[in-house]
Amino acid sequence: MKIAVIILALFLTVAACSSPQSVAQAPQSPTLAEPVQQSACSTAECFVEAARNCEDSEVTLRQSGGTFKYSSTQCILTKTLVSLDPSEKQEIKLVLEGKSLACTYQKGNFDPRWVNSLVFGLERCEGKLKDALAWLLMLA
Repeated sequence: MKIAVIILALFLTVAACSSPQSVAQAPQSPTLAEPVQQSACSTAECFVEAARNCEDSEVTLRQSGGTFKYSSTQCILTKTLVSLDPSEKQEIKLVLEGKSLACTYQKGNFDPRWVNSLVFGLERCEGKLKDALAWLLMLA
């Protein structure tokens, strides 16, 4: 329950500090002359650098509160909450685990806080994980 309260407080803070914005359109696909690089990272730093360059990359990280999978493809971040900490309530796990969100960004402007925070930058994201966080906020 502690993580749910923290998540909800952070979500509320982010929502209160940001003005409504539409999700930025994804950049156009690379041309045939531009090879797309693929990397499988094992650290957050590696993933952030690859994502910043809009390289296709993914990493799964065990972080405070749970395990998250991050992937970046053509300047679109996908964040999936794989599993919450085992001590978290089953009801919260059912609502959040396995859910994903996608956030678009421009090459060179990937913010590492997307990897360090569950709720940072949600105003630029869409998906079932964002919807589930909003639903939990309404229940609080």
